[in-house]
Amino acid sequence: MGLATVSATATLIATLSAIATIGGFFAYLYFSQRSNASIAREEALSLAETRRQVIADLRNQLAAAEARHRRMKVKYEKRVQALEKALHDERREARDQAYQAQRLYAIGLVDVLDGIRSDLAAVPLDVDHALERIRNLLARAKTTAR
Repeated sequence: MGLATVSATATLIATLSAIATIGGFFAYLYFSQRSNASIAREEALSLAETRRQVIADLRNQLAAAEARHRRMKVKYEKRVQALEKALHDERREARDQAYQAQRLYAIGLVDVLDGIRSDLAAVPLDVDHALERIRNLLARAKTTAR
C-alpha cells in the first residue's frame, strides 16, 4: 500500500502541478490581456489628448484667420472706395478738360471764321488772303493730327 499511495500521491502532485501551471498560464494570459488593454487605453487617451490639442490649435488659427480676414475686408473696402472716388474725380477732370478744349477750339474757330469773313467782306475782296489763311489752318491741323 505504500507504493500505491506514493504513486497516487505523485500522480496527485503532478496533476495539481499541471493544474497550477495551466492556471498560471491562464492568469498570465488574463493579466497580459489586461495589460495590453491598459496600454491600449493609455494610448487612446494620449491620442485623444493630442487630438484635443490639435483641434484647439486649429480653432485658434481659424479665429486668427477670420480676424485677419475681417481686417483685410475693411481695408479692401476702404481701398475700393478710395479708388472709386479717384476714378470719379479723374473722369470729372477729364470731362472738364474736354469741355474746356472744345470751348477753346470753338473760340479759335470763331476767330478764324471772323477773320475770313472780314477778309471776304473787305471792299476790295481779299480772296487770296482768305484762301491763304484757310490753307495755313489746314496745314496746322494736319501737323497736329500726326
